[in-house]
Amino acid sequence: MSDLAAQWRDSKRYLWPLPILITAVPLTGWYMHAQTGFETWLWFSPIFFYVFIPILEMAIGEDSSNPPREAIPHLRDDKFYRWSVFLTLPFSYLIWVVGAWYVTNMEFTVTAYIAVTVGNGLMGAGALNAAHEVGHRRDKTAINVARFLLCLCGMGHFRIEHNQGHHVQVATPEDSATAMMGESFYAFVLHELPGGFRRAWNIEKTRLGRKGKSAYSFENEVFTNTLITLAMYAGFVLWLGWMVLPYLIFGALLSNLMLSSANYIEHYGLMRQKRPDGKYERVQPHHSWNANHVVSNVMLYHLQRHSDHHAHAERPYQCLRHFDTAPQLPAGYFTMFMAAWNPPIWFAIMDKRVAEQHGFDMTKAYIKPSKREKFMKRFHKPEAALQAAE
Repeated sequence: MSDLAAQWRDSKRYLWPLPILITAVPLTGWYMHAQTGFETWLWFSPIFFYVFIPILEMAIGEDSSNPPREAIPHLRDDKFYRWSVFLTLPFSYLIWVVGAWYVTNMEFTVTAYIAVTVGNGLMGAGALNAAHEVGHRRDKTAINVARFLLCLCGMGHFRIEHNQGHHVQVATPEDSATAMMGESFYAFVLHELPGGFRRAWNIEKTRLGRKGKSAYSFENEVFTNTLITLAMYAGFVLWLGWMVLPYLIFGALLSNLMLSSANYIEHYGLMRQKRPDGKYERVQPHHSWNANHVVSNVMLYHLQRHSDHHAHAERPYQCLRHFDTAPQLPAGYFTMFMAAWNPPIWFAIMDKRVAEQHGFDMTKAYIKPSKREKFMKRFHKPEAALQAAE
């Protein structure tokens, strides 16, 4: 190891287990509700994530520092980081089990039931994010951790869809997980969620077809994981009764929508160009939106350093780097999610940024067809960008 690598220290090292400790957030709300009877405590999770976190993020700011290249091999092999993510698995299941028991054993109003389900769904989103991180590893332990995190939220197809679909087709019209400029989050979800399942199923069907096997083989990860989720939810119903089913289904749906929120903002309006041979150019840093905000990066295992993630999909989170050439979001993901859920606010923030990112040459942007004429009139000024460069 070089002197530079030996001297370098990860300033965020002991912050990475924090996403695990955050499981205490819904538990705290549920406990305080049981102690006081005040239903407001049941809404502690969304208040924490979408009020407290953005405020804390603004106060702490950004960190664009990168580990030196010489330190990356040692950083990559440090098991502390690996187990910091793996421990998400038991804590995520703890939340779902405690929440399921709570909604079926307490005297609840409808709004209280909804509040507990929302808290459960937000923690499920954290499970999906951890599954995304470890799902890029190739060892059996990591794959199984990712699998059972995904099955908890009914997203057992995601590892196949994301690794072999999204990473191949990202920032192209072929990718159901890339949002078009001018497309609302709600319109995006309508094709992104079913599109992801279809793509994963077709990938597995094609793979098994080459081996002469049925798509309904237990070797089909999508099929098998779907059965695991159904069996798990059936077990909850047998244990706690039908009252638990809306908690499971809508909690999982909310978790999926949180993941869709990330997909929506990560590549909005960005498109890879075609080469003369008709193939798309390689994925570059400018094909992903990034953010260096410390709080949300720690909470999301550096998911916001998305350009490096697409350039090196198997690079673990602690090694991901910031690129000066990568387009930057004005805030971290939690804040940008709230903007995405309000389309007029999102468009006001992001559409001009998309145009600037493409040098106001809107022929290079990924635009919703029905909005193309509008955006061409409003933003297409490539000559102005050239004059500014000169």
